[in-house]
Amino acid sequence: MIKRATVKIPMTDKTDKAIQSLVTHFSRKLGDQLEAVYLFGSHARGYHQPGESDVNLLLVVADGTNIHLLRDLFRPIWQAYGEILRRAPYIAEVTAFRRWLHLNNLLAHHLKNDGRQLLGAPDYLDDLPPLDPHEGFGRLAAEVMVASAALAPDLLAPNVAQERLRLLRRLARRIRGKRLVGDETAVQLFARIQHFLAPQIGRLPAIQAWRKTPLPQHTSPILPGLQAIYKETGNMVLVFNQLTPQQILNTNWQLLAQRLQNQANGLAITTTDQLCLALSYESPLDICLQRYEHNWGTDILSNLHIPTYQLLRHAARIPTDIQIDSLPNAYFTQGEDKLHTIIHDFQNRLLNIQLEHELLCRIHHLDHFTPPEPLPDRKAPPLKRIDAIFQHLHWWAEHYAGDMAELQQET
Repeated sequence: MIKRATVKIPMTDKTDKAIQSLVTHFSRKLGDQLEAVYLFGSHARGYHQPGESDVNLLLVVADGTNIHLLRDLFRPIWQAYGEILRRAPYIAEVTAFRRWLHLNNLLAHHLKNDGRQLLGAPDYLDDLPPLDPHEGFGRLAAEVMVASAALAPDLLAPNVAQERLRLLRRLARRIRGKRLVGDETAVQLFARIQHFLAPQIGRLPAIQAWRKTPLPQHTSPILPGLQAIYKETGNMVLVFNQLTPQQILNTNWQLLAQRLQNQANGLAITTTDQLCLALSYESPLDICLQRYEHNWGTDILSNLHIPTYQLLRHAARIPTDIQIDSLPNAYFTQGEDKLHTIIHDFQNRLLNIQLEHELLCRIHHLDHFTPPEPLPDRKAPPLKRIDAIFQHLHWWAEHYAGDMAELQQET
């Protein structure tokens, strides 16, 4: 593959200098092993907020590139620019990158239309399938629901409350396409987001079809428009028929949090349309594995049909996201004293993947899969154990991607 020369980044600020240093350093040290580099997210789109926004870089490397070498190359960059970058780059071998583009069509189109390729041949993003708008808004609806917990921070641990507020602010920047100015409250930000989101989602064909099925109109005198309540892993999910900015601003969310203090570990606020969209297109396994327990009102999820293909796609995306995003970020940014914690945490994630697989096989009669080799025991060197975690994530992702391909051929 003929590679395009590294793109020079204008040194307009410290962030640009950090990006250029990283790209130049990796390019010199890796040579042909570095296939491509992409910049995406807020900095690529022009609304990066220093001190708050992450710098999202994606490094595509040749299959078989040593992950420990990549970490060694990144450590001096992290020491010099960690406060600016705020995270490690996403790391994808070519095979995993091509799979990721297929599983995450929304990201693929973002890289092509809004991102910047800083190094490599341009053909990776050729011939992308059309983007289904339901996917984009399903992802956004799911993220907004998670971020809505910031409206009731007293229910959360302090670090989680800060993460949810950062997510809410990030979503507000993304939707508005510019930096945030001033100190808007979480309630004000949520109202702005819903003002944008509701009409966009309302025009989607799937939403129009769902609305043709009449639902009994339950509501609450305390929370007008409340249609259903679910419990989801300790969170209380409040589902409204609509969320107007005025309704959001007029609700006393702090008082509501006080009343729920002993009943929930967090709050999630959404609408019927947004919940159905998020679960159908972004996290369908949550329906299949019955993570939503109906507590009150109309059970709007009881008749939600999830195609097997969507379940497999979600199942394949989980290990792929960990392989490319979560695990490299943790491994590259934390010190040697944290290696055993990282190994423990990500082996637990593999265990969750295995348990979810057992349930999927039982419910949907899928073929059972066992990784070709077990994980090394605790006596094995830490680097060998980390290699094995990456390998297991790859095997799980490839298995589900193969099931997806077979299902497509059958249909």
